[in-house]
Amino acid sequence: MPKVSEEYREARRDEIARAALRCLERKGVRDTSIADIVEESGLSTGAIYSHFTNKGELARYIVGRFLLPRIDGLEAAGARGEILPPRAALRGMLGVFDEAGLKASLVLQFWGEAMVEPGLQEQLLVTAARLRGSLETAIGPWAATQTANETDAAALAAAAARSIAALAQGYIANVAVFGPREVDDYISSAIAVLES
Repeated sequence: MPKVSEEYREARRDEIARAALRCLERKGVRDTSIADIVEESGLSTGAIYSHFTNKGELARYIVGRFLLPRIDGLEAAGARGEILPPRAALRGMLGVFDEAGLKASLVLQFWGEAMVEPGLQEQLLVTAARLRGSLETAIGPWAATQTANETDAAALAAAAARSIAALAQGYIANVAVFGPREVDDYISSAIAVLES
């Protein structure tokens, strides 16, 4: 039997993830089953289960494939010492909705489900912690330019990272409820409101 390459396995997981996203967008998180994803993908049940045993694993893969690479890129820039102001970090983070075609309403549904489904809740908490840590690293060099000592810079980076995450959540909820909105418009409006 020929050996399956990691590239092939990743392509198959991506195919399943895209089918899952189509189902989830159409039916919602709660009403989408693995059987629905099997039907949407055209693959066998065994093929799906050989990659993902449940929706929690699939959600983890989708986050890892579409959201975390963008966050990793921001973190790497900070680790290299690039000065990335909070506004640019927020813009960079929210760009995933344009690039990956991820729908804000779907993210909002996953948040809701995570409040009542232990596997998804655990994944949400792990992802949120990683996101905040990555954002702290990403804006760390900027924070160092704003304060006189390392302790104050770390505290500023931590507080700013939490605020960036909150603003990102606000964007997601706003778009899910009120419809599409340009990221730059959202950021400019938020700044204008906060500065007034």
